[in-house]
Amino acid sequence: MLLYILFLLLHYLLWFPIKNVYGEVLDSTAICDCTFDVQIDVFKKFLEELQAARKREDDIWTQIALIETRLQSIEEQLSVRKSVPSSCLEAAAESFKSGVYNITFEKFSVTPFAVYCNEEVDYGGWLVIQRRVSNAGDFYRDWREYKNGFGVLDKDFWIGLEKLHAFTSSCQHELHIEMQKYSGEGYYARYSEFVVGSKSEGYPLKILGTYEGTAGDILRIHVGMNFTTYDNDNDCAYTYFVGRLLIECAYRPLDTAYGRNWVGISVNETLKSTQMMIRPTVECLMRMSLKAK
Repeated sequence: MLLYILFLLLHYLLWFPIKNVYGEVLDSTAICDCTFDVQIDVFKKFLEELQAARKREDDIWTQIALIETRLQSIEEQLSVRKSVPSSCLEAAAESFKSGVYNITFEKFSVTPFAVYCNEEVDYGGWLVIQRRVSNAGDFYRDWREYKNGFGVLDKDFWIGLEKLHAFTSSCQHELHIEMQKYSGEGYYARYSEFVVGSKSEGYPLKILGTYEGTAGDILRIHVGMNFTTYDNDNDCAYTYFVGRLLIECAYRPLDTAYGRNWVGISVNETLKSTQMMIRPTVECLMRMSLKAK
């Protein structure tokens, strides 16, 4: 089509001046002082315009190639996101085994990342957000580390406040906390809903649902309070006693500078292990299934 248009343009540019010249000779007795240089100039101008048109055409095809490449990249990303689960419920649906799985969560990142899924508690599907089973892991960390997360997924670790906010603010999640004494006694605290605020808000514990368990409803006192670390004190009141430091306004009473404590179990006794897990509620799953239709 473009070549056809260029042919017509060439025909017009060459024929029109010649027609005018010969028309004047036929219609008048005036002596034509036109020379062939005029036609050469016209032809040169046409060639310049043709080259410019070809350059624009090349630019257009280059842009088309770039768009096709980007579309292909988007399709590949969508394919990956479809093949990678978005929760522990999906990730461990076939194996029903606890362990490290890769998931992708759009509100946090389109790139898959590793999480630890627990399949041993109440039919599984739990995303572990905190675990401390030894004294090897250091939980006396600064604000940046608590924001991004730290540790080893299948050992001692903290998932990170950014991920925690992304999960709990996107859809309703319940919270399950397991604790064990050195004597072997086990305790738990279960909350029907758990929501963590954003960074701009100070990652507050915004919502804590109905409690059930054997450890005591101690987390309730932290509702509405911002997260606090040693280098970012969000109006926190520190309580010192018996060589331990409890951070009363940080909703991580399991991990203090000198040990793991849950006041509902024992004020002065350090726990052997702790584990915090979240899972989408039934209401959340219903919303997700309706959205997928």
